[in-house]
Amino acid sequence: MGRRWSEERRRNHQQAEWIVAWLRNNGPASIRQIVTALNDAGREVKAHIIQRALIKSPFVAKAGETKLDGETHSLWVFSSD
Repeated sequence: MGRRWSEERRRNHQQAEWIVAWLRNNGPASIRQIVTALNDAGREVKAHIIQRALIKSPFVAKAGETKLDGETHSLWVFSSD
């Protein structure tokens, strides 16, 4: 018998997919910009979900760095390579 995903795990997966889709349409972007987009869309901001979307997704890659308010931030981009 197959293992079923809990409702919370399903929501977390959908949230990570939303982040990847947002990057596809709006990237490259920093985590700060992703958090702003999540807030603007009325979605929860959870660090482990953002990490899942950025680190574990085969469609997201680090695209470099940028300076925002005097701080260095990584830029993330949707990549189909």
